[in-house]
Amino acid sequence: MKKAKMWMMSLVVAMMMVSQPAFAMDVTDNFDTIDDVVDKYIEEEKFPGATVIVGNSNGILFEGYYGTKQLYDMGEELETTSPVTEKTMFDLASLTKVIATTTSIMKLYYDGDIDLDAPVSDYLPEFANNGKEKVTIADLLTHTSGLTPWNATFFHVNNRDEMREYISELPLEYETGTDRIYSDFSFITLGLVVEEITGMPLDEYVESTISASLSMDHTLFTPLEKEGDFEIAATSWGNPYEYKMVDDDDFGYVVEENAEDFDGWRDYTLVGEVNDGNSYYSLGGVAGHAGLFSTGYDLATLLQLYLNNGTLNETTLFDEETIDLFTSQQSEFGHGYGWEINRGGVDEGYMGKVATDNFFGHTGFTGTAVVIDKDNDLFVIMLTNKQNMGTDEDGYYSNSFVFHRDVMDAIYGE
Repeated sequence: MKKAKMWMMSLVVAMMMVSQPAFAMDVTDNFDTIDDVVDKYIEEEKFPGATVIVGNSNGILFEGYYGTKQLYDMGEELETTSPVTEKTMFDLASLTKVIATTTSIMKLYYDGDIDLDAPVSDYLPEFANNGKEKVTIADLLTHTSGLTPWNATFFHVNNRDEMREYISELPLEYETGTDRIYSDFSFITLGLVVEEITGMPLDEYVESTISASLSMDHTLFTPLEKEGDFEIAATSWGNPYEYKMVDDDDFGYVVEENAEDFDGWRDYTLVGEVNDGNSYYSLGGVAGHAGLFSTGYDLATLLQLYLNNGTLNETTLFDEETIDLFTSQQSEFGHGYGWEINRGGVDEGYMGKVATDNFFGHTGFTGTAVVIDKDNDLFVIMLTNKQNMGTDEDGYYSNSFVFHRDVMDAIYGE
């Protein structure tokens, strides 16, 4: 296994001076334990490679690069592999929801271009259909809209106009605001709202407004279509998980369509193509819920901006008030606007044992996670390519939450 790490201990004093945390913790003595945790999971074949970065409002405190970008090609182990480096990009999966879409909504809110309490139909008129007339932008951000969590749109949808029409026809599964059911469709819709407001495709808006302004040159959608010498970690062996979601009604979803009727299933190892089928097949890899690729190093830049009240290197995306609004609980079900709040616990969650309501973050299905601790002026980035290990005999990938929780607990000395 090849591994690299960097310590920036000179930042420790600055870290303690910048913030006045509710409970002060000096985590810098625990960074050696991160290596032990990651090494253990690679040895147990939970994932081939990983990036872990810890930082604060002043910059990076620790960065570690572990294992290989790709170990298997459709189940065949490669004879030659290449290591994960600071330039390795990962399919962020649902981290797209916060890094791209929520951050874009925050920018639009700060600029006065979106009203969180407005009906979605103010921006997408066709959305006011089948009981969705009163669903607001805030309802989408908190996953309380009543929209279905998932469906196989790629049987019916081939472009953005068709997706808008498809969503307009969707009924609500429950009364808006009465429950929280995590929904990809809420964020697909939010991505379309961003496009409607800005008059730009989502990828162009994110890459010009967020990535370019912060010199995040490796944070983008559809990297295979963009100019650049990109190193990308491999993910799944085609789409076995989503195939089973369609094919097997006991796998979590009852889908009317027959899996064999779709002729677009990918039968090759994905490298640089988003794993998520609704993003890839229906929306060309650019969607509000999935499709963004990035490096740990780039993500550290954005999270540093969050800890600097929305401004970094003379670039301002939003202000402290906006951050506090989006990263505090905004529903009785404990969700912020886009961001998840306090997903920790002794034996559950991914934010670790010491998580409080001042922890916010998100995860991605491909094995990714980010966590920000406002009390201690700290962020943690954990990226893996777990899908390159394939699924187990029941069709599932390994549980990333356990890995993320172990890393968080190691950092905090628990």
